[in-house]
Amino acid sequence: MKLLKSLSLYTISGLSSKAAGFLILPLVANEIGKENMGILGLIYSITGVVAPLIILSVGQAISVEYYRREHGENTFSSYFSSVLINPLISFGIFVLLFLIFGKYLAAAIQLDPKWMPVIPFYCLAILIPSVVSVIYQVTNQPVKHLTFNVGMTLLEMVLAILFVLALKWNYDGRVWSIVGSKMVFTGIGLYLLYRSGLLTRQVSKVYQHDAWKFALPLIPYYVAASVVNFSDRIFIGWMENVGDLGVYEIGYKIGSVVLILQAAFSLAWVPFLYELIKRDTEQARRKIVLYTYAGMAGFVMATLGVTLLAPVALYLFKPEYQGGLVYVFWVALAYGFLGWYSLRASFILYFKKNIYLTYIAIIKIIVNLALNYFLIKYFGVVGAAYATAISFLIEFILAHVVSEHIYPLPWFYFLKNKKNI
Repeated sequence: MKLLKSLSLYTISGLSSKAAGFLILPLVANEIGKENMGILGLIYSITGVVAPLIILSVGQAISVEYYRREHGENTFSSYFSSVLINPLISFGIFVLLFLIFGKYLAAAIQLDPKWMPVIPFYCLAILIPSVVSVIYQVTNQPVKHLTFNVGMTLLEMVLAILFVLALKWNYDGRVWSIVGSKMVFTGIGLYLLYRSGLLTRQVSKVYQHDAWKFALPLIPYYVAASVVNFSDRIFIGWMENVGDLGVYEIGYKIGSVVLILQAAFSLAWVPFLYELIKRDTEQARRKIVLYTYAGMAGFVMATLGVTLLAPVALYLFKPEYQGGLVYVFWVALAYGFLGWYSLRASFILYFKKNIYLTYIAIIKIIVNLALNYFLIKYFGVVGAAYATAISFLIEFILAHVVSEHIYPLPWFYFLKNKKNI
């Protein structure tokens, strides 16, 4: 019941945020046109690649340390403050790299060079809000998690209306609405962290080093996830056109609603799972199996639900976007597989076997790039959606095999009980 209560609140948080985003999406898309939506998709994608390299899995490191307390019971604040230094170092490196090489990268992906210096700041602005969310997650405060994230989304919504619809800043306005809202809540987040006593001057190079060790094997994993989201846009832009990319972006956004459940379930699942792993009893393992099956079934239902409701959502958009319907099922299916993956990958993170995620990520990148090229070549734009779904399925299968090796579970215990009867 504790898991279900937390899950419901995290789902409400995710749904509220996504609902606000979807109210804005048709307004922005109809205002700026499908070509500019394609450009906006490119900005989202490159930010998705750079953000993990700047943030460096700080949230995951904090979460694992909170439960394992490998450095002692009274050192969490020092650990927390120490690991925040690493993203600042990475941020400085990327600012320098983008100032020197940004124009060449922009030319390669057909993006206005003016965005290159902005992207590191965009990524850094994600850090503190995400860390605050992690603290509310691990301390089991879903109401505060909901309040903080919905507040940030509502501000983003207001700024988007102001910048895009009122001031007519085109797709620039949408970017600045995201950056602006996250910067405001970075300030709020820093105040909340300071007030809670988590920000301290007692930083340690040992803890920084520990966070680097935790983050480095995960970088290929997060880059792989970003490449999957980024490569399809690049291939469509190269092999098709920016207008098709704008239509694909709308279909992708609708299909990715399944990501709400994935994110919400992960927030509720991780604390619940880690407590059961710490018990390490046969009963605890059976409970993990039961909830894993329930989670997998939930992602299947979410995939089907989003697919069935997609035509209704598309009525909010101009006729030029209606072709996006063909992509919805495959994107929703991909995120359903990501949900399955998240159920199993948590074991790898808990036992700090992150190097396995690196191996999985490398395989995923190679498979995804190859599939994008060949499937788009033979099936057109929808081939990108096929490639995404297949890539996520392979990722889940590999994570399941590794997790089972690290922490075996009694998947068919109920059949044994039946035989005994």
